[in-house]
Amino acid sequence: MLKRTTVLLSLLLAGPPVLSPAQAPPELREAMRARLEAVWKKDAVTWARLTADEFTIVVPEGRLMNKAERLAALKAEKAEPVHALQHEQIRVYGETVLRRFVDGNEWVLEVWVRQNGEWRVVAAQVNVVKP
Repeated sequence: MLKRTTVLLSLLLAGPPVLSPAQAPPELREAMRARLEAVWKKDAVTWARLTADEFTIVVPEGRLMNKAERLAALKAEKAEPVHALQHEQIRVYGETVLRRFVDGNEWVLEVWVRQNGEWRVVAAQVNVVKP
């Protein structure tokens, strides 16, 4: 009994497996691709559509921003070319998904949720990669 309990507890604590981007549901993959390209291309309309109204982000400087603040900052930034990500990981928890990746010199953690049938980011945190 103790061994079975230990095994069950280990499985529960381990969480869901890490998925490759190709294993994520197609509609989620498309939303993730479109939102990331919107960040790079400074496409405010697409970014806003794929970002929840209650969105918050902690930027590398440690400041908390809401959706309106981040959208204003996005509009002021210079567009950059679409490029590959590194170390992308996706974990699915039902209607909630955690996505972690490296974009240039920054670690990004996004929390995606399905709202009214659509995938949107509700929170993000960005940290500088340390060598």
